[in-house]
Amino acid sequence: MTSPASFPPIALVHGWAFDPTFWDTTRTVLGQARTMCTDFGFFAPQAVLTLPQVPYIGVGHSLGALWLLRNHGPLCRGLVLINGFSRFGTATDFPDGIPRRVIERMHAGLLRAPKGLLHSFRLRAGIDTPLPSHIERNRLEQGLLALMDMDCRTDLQQVTCPVHVIAGMDDAIAPPTLTHACFPPGGDIQTQWLDGGHLLPLTHTTTCTHAIMAMTGRITAP
Repeated sequence: MTSPASFPPIALVHGWAFDPTFWDTTRTVLGQARTMCTDFGFFAPQAVLTLPQVPYIGVGHSLGALWLLRNHGPLCRGLVLINGFSRFGTATDFPDGIPRRVIERMHAGLLRAPKGLLHSFRLRAGIDTPLPSHIERNRLEQGLLALMDMDCRTDLQQVTCPVHVIAGMDDAIAPPTLTHACFPPGGDIQTQWLDGGHLLPLTHTTTCTHAIMAMTGRITAP
């Protein structure tokens, strides 16, 4: 039986309003598998957005999934997108996105009272843990702008590695209508639907890690 340590490294990319500790439970369940976390730097002195320089599996949650679609690069051998999307905000040709006014309201709240806005967002996402003490408002603002305008639909069409999508039927942040618009039923990319919300790596850790390990099993380590 192949040891998890022999599989390619797994790059974990968190979402907006979170940090690398979001993946702690996932990493524990993955056990001996080699993992590394990027960090948007929302709560850290600096961002760390380096991906492996060897063939790897990319796992992104929410904004992290969007970012991976744009930045995964030719070394990526598989993508697992959890609570993710190829575009978040509405556009003239994307009416099923989240309305611009919603994200603009979040932006205003972030500038006015960042702790309050972050707490309410995380509550809506489904978690009530204390916020980190250090908040980098500028990076959070950049993340919101990406959620508003970043469009990776073309990136998704050009992906050459396998893609596995996991979505929550009760996701209050990235609702099923958004998932269907990004990954149409019957298309080339199938979506695994779970009875859960926006934090599937936390609420359905075992199912998510099984999907990650299934993806790593498709290729051999370098």
